[in-house]
Amino acid sequence: MAAHNDPLAHPEVRQGSVLRYVLGFIASGAAMYFAYVEALGKPPVVELLEILAGALLFSLLTQAALFFGLDISRAQIWKSVSLILTVPLFIIMIGITVWAFASLYNRTMPDPAIMNSMAM
Repeated sequence: MAAHNDPLAHPEVRQGSVLRYVLGFIASGAAMYFAYVEALGKPPVVELLEILAGALLFSLLTQAALFFGLDISRAQIWKSVSLILTVPLFIIMIGITVWAFASLYNRTMPDPAIMNSMAM
């Protein structure tokens, strides 16, 4: 008969606290709200990418530190390294998404001059 493991007794769960989870949630929510407000101002695409990447990085680091307790200690160095190597992938993903939506109209709508020349 297999022993039943209590998920709340897991060491990674036990190192968290309600205060850390609440602070992490508030900080991440604030970063995402900041990115939302800045995106409403319709900045240039490159500036928007920088704003979103900064908010993402802040949110990711906040969650890693407060939710998961990641740090640069020897016990968690590989988890921290994998997080650091994942960050550029998120930035590239956001960059491609911003580019796709910023250039969507130009790529999908025909040029009015061409359409007028084709009218009979």
